[in-house]
Amino acid sequence: MKSKVLVKTQDNEEEKRKKQPHILVGIGEILWDNLPQGPRLGGAPANFAYYAQALGERGIIVSKVGRDSEGEKILAKMRFHGLESKYIAIDDKHPTGMVTVKLDNRGIPKFEIHEDCAWDYLEITPQLRELAQQVDAVCYGSLAQRSFDSRQSIREFIAQTRSDCLRIFDVNLRAPFY
Repeated sequence: MKSKVLVKTQDNEEEKRKKQPHILVGIGEILWDNLPQGPRLGGAPANFAYYAQALGERGIIVSKVGRDSEGEKILAKMRFHGLESKYIAIDDKHPTGMVTVKLDNRGIPKFEIHEDCAWDYLEITPQLRELAQQVDAVCYGSLAQRSFDSRQSIREFIAQTRSDCLRIFDVNLRAPFY
């Protein structure tokens, strides 16, 4: 009886990859939207990863929170929803991101996006470079690029992705950050 030998080919690797959940990353801001009804986890890239995870893919948030109670609450909320938190950096110098949302007398929201917060200081690490090479899609926005550090880190992350990675740019025009 002759045994068959399976030769590992690029096609076999691609088939294997197609059967696994896609890796979909949201890189940029994760924050608390302080709404009149109470706080809600927010940030467009974070929302992207959350819904990717909810739809059965591997949604990963890459961001930074402060070493404060608000940052701890974000990490707890992520764990509750089954999201990985290993790509969330902890910042000892800057607070967790916040947006204060107020409604005017017609019910139209006004956004106060707090500045100089943790996600303004994203840093690329060897772990993030490795992740970037595995990503099937990445969502990033204009808001997190308001600061030099985060803008450079987001651009470097995207540059490290494979050529077949889908890149999704979320234009978030919020005064005065455009």
